[in-house]
Amino acid sequence: MTPALTCTWHTTDDTTARVEITGDLEFATAGLLPRLVTDRLAAHATVREVHLDCAAIGFCDSSGLSELLQVYRVVTAAGARLHLDNRSPALDRLLILTGTARYLTGEPADARARRDS
Repeated sequence: MTPALTCTWHTTDDTTARVEITGDLEFATAGLLPRLVTDRLAAHATVREVHLDCAAIGFCDSSGLSELLQVYRVVTAAGARLHLDNRSPALDRLLILTGTARYLTGEPADARARRDS
């Protein structure tokens, strides 16, 4: 049985939002995260920074990566910037292997490795 995915939106001020993600980003949970971000950005037009808290993501497959890419497109189309905070080594590895690290985070692939050492 697939663990449930929970995505919780919090606004810290008029321009900053934080989304706590808990569970697996995978085929079985596809659609929840992009829908939440799309709906909330429409309701909070002044948000310019969206922080996804990735600390409690258990697993992320290609469907989950696709969701992150969809969220990136939604956030940038709204004129905001996406941040992937508290990424696990497994998520970083997925981003690096797929060539999406710089696209989604704005960081060179090896920047975090240098910071963590």
